[in-house]
Amino acid sequence: MVGFLNSDYMTIRKDFKLVKDPYSGVEYVTVPALIPDVAVIHAFQGDPYGAVITDSFRNDRLIAMAARKTIAVVEELVDPDDLLPGRHGVYVSAAHIDAVVVAPQGAHPTACRGHYSIDSAHIIRYMEAAKNDDSYRAYLEKYITGPENHEAYLEVVKGDAI
Repeated sequence: MVGFLNSDYMTIRKDFKLVKDPYSGVEYVTVPALIPDVAVIHAFQGDPYGAVITDSFRNDRLIAMAARKTIAVVEELVDPDDLLPGRHGVYVSAAHIDAVVVAPQGAHPTACRGHYSIDSAHIIRYMEAAKNDDSYRAYLEKYITGPENHEAYLEVVKGDAI
């Protein structure tokens, strides 16, 4: 990383180290590796054995490889022979995935490239709700703790758009 160079992070975080690239001489900041206990990633497709295709713009494969356990939420479950990365996809082996959950629109309110766009109105709704405890609590009850499952959540969201 270069963003931490000459910042207070270097004095606060003693575990961040400055290293020099022996070829270019450019200095970088290295940080300790994170090893999450559980990672949840979102993917375009998954097969019944745990392999998934995720978006190449994200670091989902690295996250899956780093975590002790990884749950992949997929838009659709497909036959292993139909699991192809395509132009914007990255294959993540079943060796790095511990569970696959099928949840169409599982990335909502964020986007899933090729499937649906970001729900900007919902994100703004969330940001407004997060400004104080009462509205945030109401948001959580309406969208998170209230709906019985993901399908019920999507019905609540669909009702907002009407």
